Amino acid sequence: MKTFATDFIRNIALIGHSGEGKTSLAEALLFATKTVDRLGKVDDGNSTMDFDDEEIKRKISISMGLAYAIHRDHKINVLDVPGFFDFEGEMVAALHAADSAVVVTSASGSLTVGTEKALEMCFEKEVPALIFVNAVNKENSDFFGTVDAITAKFNKVIPIELPIIEGGKMVGSVDVFSGAGKDLGGKAKDVPADLASKASAYRDQLMEMVAETDEDLMMKFFEGEEFTQDEIQKGIHTAIATDSFIPLMAGNATTSTGVASLLDIIVDYLPSPAAARRPHATVNGADTQVACDASAPFSAQVFKSIVDPYVGKLLIFKVMSGKLSSGDAMYNNTAEKPEKAGALYVLKGKKQEGVDELVAGDIGALAKLVYTNTNDTLSAPDYKLNYSKIEFPQPVISYAVSANKDEEKAIQGLIKMQDEDATFKVEKNVVTGDVLISGLGEAQLDIMCKRVKNKLGIDISWQEPRVAYKETIRKEASAEGKHKKQSGGAGQFGDVWIKFEPGAADGEFEFVDAVVGGAVPRQFIPAVEKGLREAIKEGVLAGYPMVNLKATLYDGKYHPVDSKEIAFVIAAKLSYDEACAKASPCFLEPIMTAKITVPSDYLGDILGDMNKRRGRILFTDAEGSKQVITAEVPQAEMFRYATDLRSMTQGRGRFTMELARYEEVPGSANAKIIEDAKKRKEEAAKK
Repeated sequence: MKTFATDFIRNIALIGHSGEGKTSLAEALLFATKTVDRLGKVDDGNSTMDFDDEEIKRKISISMGLAYAIHRDHKINVLDVPGFFDFEGEMVAALHAADSAVVVTSASGSLTVGTEKALEMCFEKEVPALIFVNAVNKENSDFFGTVDAITAKFNKVIPIELPIIEGGKMVGSVDVFSGAGKDLGGKAKDVPADLASKASAYRDQLMEMVAETDEDLMMKFFEGEEFTQDEIQKGIHTAIATDSFIPLMAGNATTSTGVASLLDIIVDYLPSPAAARRPHATVNGADTQVACDASAPFSAQVFKSIVDPYVGKLLIFKVMSGKLSSGDAMYNNTAEKPEKAGALYVLKGKKQEGVDELVAGDIGALAKLVYTNTNDTLSAPDYKLNYSKIEFPQPVISYAVSANKDEEKAIQGLIKMQDEDATFKVEKNVVTGDVLISGLGEAQLDIMCKRVKNKLGIDISWQEPRVAYKETIRKEASAEGKHKKQSGGAGQFGDVWIKFEPGAADGEFEFVDAVVGGAVPRQFIPAVEKGLREAIKEGVLAGYPMVNLKATLYDGKYHPVDSKEIAFVIAAKLSYDEACAKASPCFLEPIMTAKITVPSDYLGDILGDMNKRRGRILFTDAEGSKQVITAEVPQAEMFRYATDLRSMTQGRGRFTMELARYEEVPGSANAKIIEDAKKRKEEAAKK
């Protein structure tokens, strides 16, 4: 493949609600430009972008797909993004790399949640957008109802093409700028009267929008003068680039209707990498914005990783400046390690095509790098900079996993999945011993487990994790711990009196030596502390770690021959068990600070639900049309909150959560916690 100059590259992300036809549109773009020789279909399981076993089985995208199309000597890199909310991290990564987005929505007569969220993210990330209203050929489709629903929420949206529908099918379109009609083959076509009047009204809006991009054009607009074609073109480019205008058009992806026109609009109106927003980077500690200039030193950022069964880990990157050729020396500024570019690839779904060179603005892939991962910055060895990292959504739901066999192998398989999805995490809870998988939703976690099963043949089960409770005491108590053992040879003897009370200096454990007169010899006092530090790993109620414990050794006895270190370790543990059991022990539970962002209409429902979860509302803040609720709530009440919030808000709500502190558990819950711990020990003993 030839090398495309920066001005002849377009990087577009196809985003929107799940099931609206993004992958079908990607397939149509590739087929229309002869990048592929057949029009694949999602329902048939043979599309270019959805090639993973789980994608084919479920008929949804679960990972970002990449391919390219060549149109009018321009290279269009297509990033096909999953629409399911569990895979929001893929959309975040795609919008970081893309220079514009095509929001795909069906002609349902409504504004879908996925469309709303996609447009809001484009505004947040400052990514220019275009809307493709898909499925206008479907029965009961409603193009203008869809336009009205979208523009009621987003007044930046203006149609630039209107579909001509005859017999329930799109047979042509009206160019809003010129008012002219054309059939699907590009030949002139009469415009129905109702469409002519609509096109005229939309044209007035477009001309006003163009006028607002330049003072001279505004004067011309007020004086009633017509804009030239060049002025319109310049105004549209400016308005799209500054996020003050979102063009809208119609089509039908599965029949490739409107796709030729979409390709022209992508080339004519959407920005090249050089004209798009400049990425932020840190150079010598200072923030700067880097121009997408092929003549500058090479730099790139990795925004996606794929584990390929044949070439290993493929790192997908965007060249931010300069050029990269196969064999070039590079430097990973994030890891501060040298790397070398081996074979360079461009992707077409699961296929890798070798290329000799990639220039600023282009997207490609590298394999067999040693130190590089998603989010890392690569550059020429003497060009030191770091691009701002992609801010991936943090996991909000966790489950404990186990396997029917080869558990360690299964866990390693899950850990490798982290390379492909930056929102998926695997870790071990040191308190409960659970291996936890965390992500953005239950479907994501289920798919990750299924993918490991497909690769390794190991069934993975998952269930709600155990709460990482802790134990403490509420009052002072003392007890003697006496260990005496005599069995023929040398004996063991250790005797200690220890006072236990709440209030460790560090909040965890504090040991005080208050022995006088040598009741416990100096050489055995460290053994007493050692025994206590081992003992507090398990509390006296249910075996959870003991915290905030102050232990004062104040008396004891020893034997000149039989006293040994091990005897005092055991004696300390005996004192601990007896004293803490009578010192009013209790459970502590993790209290989380949750920040929940929802549209204002859902505020009452969210507040009521929080109260049911034993939550305390700290405050609420308005953020545009949304409300941000800050609350403190026990972790035990929040394990399924990601799913529940999505249900309560039709997917419009989001939240983050972090540990605030530990608080005493209501006494009514103690029996259940103890019973659960007992069952776990019995199950562990059976294994």
